[in-house]
Amino acid sequence: MFLVENIVGYLAWANTSIWKIVETLSDDEFERSLAENVGSIQRRYIHLAEDSWEWYHDWHGDHPQEPDFYNMTRGELYQFISDYMDKWQTAIVERNIEEFTDERAGKVVVMTIDEILFHLVNHFTYHRGQIAMGLKILGKEVPMTDYVPYRFSVIQ
Repeated sequence: MFLVENIVGYLAWANTSIWKIVETLSDDEFERSLAENVGSIQRRYIHLAEDSWEWYHDWHGDHPQEPDFYNMTRGELYQFISDYMDKWQTAIVERNIEEFTDERAGKVVVMTIDEILFHLVNHFTYHRGQIAMGLKILGKEVPMTDYVPYRFSVIQ
């Protein structure tokens, strides 16, 4: 049986696989805009931190002061994202959010916790792909982060 824990475990594994390379970059490589309209690897991590924080708090119905993501160190950004992934894992496993209602341009959409999880995995995969492409532009070797390699990595 396919469990939510598999999906959350995969997401953490894939993020960590790419982070192991990102943490070895020089500050210039991390902060450098890699192509027109692409931005930097740093900007992708800031975006993931912003969205992880915003969605978690929106979907929990609270609105604390937003952290200053732009002044976080590389390690602080990654730790922040990891901490929020842990919060999401708890919310998903404990099912302490049943659904979220969003309204945009006069349309209302109600999403279940499973749809929220699907959105998180999809969003992280999209931006992790951008980060991986940035790493390749910088000449780094990037591991495959598909689900099947994850499954092989967890076999004992």
